[in-house]
Amino acid sequence: MFDLVLQTLAYAGVGVITLIVGFFVLDLLTPGKLAEEIVGGNDNACVIAAATLVSLGMILWFAIFFTGAGWRGLDNCAIFGAVGVAAQALAWLTADAVTPGKLGQSIAPANGKSADAPVTLHPGVFVTSSMQIAVAFIICASLT
Repeated sequence: MFDLVLQTLAYAGVGVITLIVGFFVLDLLTPGKLAEEIVGGNDNACVIAAATLVSLGMILWFAIFFTGAGWRGLDNCAIFGAVGVAAQALAWLTADAVTPGKLGQSIAPANGKSADAPVTLHPGVFVTSSMQIAVAFIICASLT
């Protein structure tokens, strides 16, 4: 029983670290400070961060479920979590390259939300969020 509790804590640790790394990679890809954008009420930043975290959680779940639980599956969870972060970053950069303007600037402007110019939901946030989730589904399917 104690060993199972330790394994659960280890998987939770790998999962939380993967989510934090995923958040910081997204922060690097968007202008300004992503956490400040979220706290400031930028709906675009909230939607894209949520989609990224949920999709990374899906990847981690599939990695644990399909590559084996127990201590032997812990490294798989970390590896596929890293693959998920990298694939989502690549998808973001690809979307940014094929769309006019800077996608990150449209979704999370560096100045944040102000009373004079509130940030409205940008159509690109739906496309980018969908791409993050689609990449997660692709990785998840590869694990089955």
